[in-house]
Amino acid sequence: MTATSLTRRPASSLHRRLLMALALLSVPLSACVPEELPDSTETLARNEAALPGGGWRVLMASGGAPIRTITRRSDGLLLGGASTGHGITVWASRDNGASWYVHGSVANNPNVEFGDVTMLAIPGSHTVFCAFREFSSGQWRITVTRSDNDGDGWVYDSTVVGPTPRFVGAPFLFQRANGDLQVYYDSELLAAQLGYPGHQWIAMQGRRGTTGAWDAYGVVAVSWDKRAGALNREGMATVVQLGGDRLMAVVEGVEPFATGGAHANVINAVQSWDGGRTWDESLRRTVYASRVDPGSGRRYNAYVPFAIRVGNGPVGVAFCTDEDKAGAPDSSSAPVDQRNCHVGYVSTTTNFETWSGTSPVWTATSRNYTPGLFERAPNDVIAVIDALGTSRVLLR
Repeated sequence: MTATSLTRRPASSLHRRLLMALALLSVPLSACVPEELPDSTETLARNEAALPGGGWRVLMASGGAPIRTITRRSDGLLLGGASTGHGITVWASRDNGASWYVHGSVANNPNVEFGDVTMLAIPGSHTVFCAFREFSSGQWRITVTRSDNDGDGWVYDSTVVGPTPRFVGAPFLFQRANGDLQVYYDSELLAAQLGYPGHQWIAMQGRRGTTGAWDAYGVVAVSWDKRAGALNREGMATVVQLGGDRLMAVVEGVEPFATGGAHANVINAVQSWDGGRTWDESLRRTVYASRVDPGSGRRYNAYVPFAIRVGNGPVGVAFCTDEDKAGAPDSSSAPVDQRNCHVGYVSTTTNFETWSGTSPVWTATSRNYTPGLFERAPNDVIAVIDALGTSRVLLR
């Protein structure tokens, strides 16, 4: 789900994303730019030692693979999911992501449109959770299924939120240091309930441990821009642990105030000191905002980010951007398969509040979506890229 100023992703786009593609890439180096903060021009030094290097090479030229998230089950097999429109396919890899094969399915229903599939294996167990959004009869919901045999078979676990006519989607599963299972998701519903109809926020709900009701924290509203008149359309959250209960959520958003008459997609981050219960507004940052097109006066887009810790060090973020296309920026509400997109990468530098400049990850094609990152071993990072119809696997 793209957190655009006007949109939710049309249900019909799910059918255009059948068995969408994947690129697996490692983390490149990039130069430091000034921190993206209001009224800040300070340029901070880059910590070279903290960032892994390397180029890219093709591992798998074609074939199917997961979209966005990958998890490792108890025997080392990699798992991931992908929506086929009215079903969810499980993909698996025996060779650490170099090739993939179909390993069953999570759900199939001709009356439901599925999307935004994410998986999380619980360490030290044979349990794997799969969360996704559903759309049926004009209603949205977020559903969780569970496998107790390492992803070989699946059962219904719970409904986190919905059904509701207001959009909820793009769940992300995260296990807190104390073992609590959390789910972060896009929510037009929560924004409207708190007096901001037309906005979209990130909501979080959690469990005590990995079972039971999603009521351990109530419904937490993750940070948003509270300046008068600011537009908030945030989505596609990923969450990383910075140490203990210190967390970082990285999200797609839009410019709170229009540039050149339009609200471009930007990438934001915020931190929590208490495991997601509250979020520190003083640590809200713009991770990346693309350049402004001199012809139209509009800003290019940066969207659908995915964040991980790299080697227990910096946070790395892969994302889509149209900033190197010719002509005016794409509309932030344009359908995914009509947007120009290369994939870029940024990372934290000397601390978790400062960010490097961008470097290219994938530029060979211009129709891409939803990059994802997974660390196979310390400083050995692969990235998933939905290539909208083809699959490829790359490795540094």
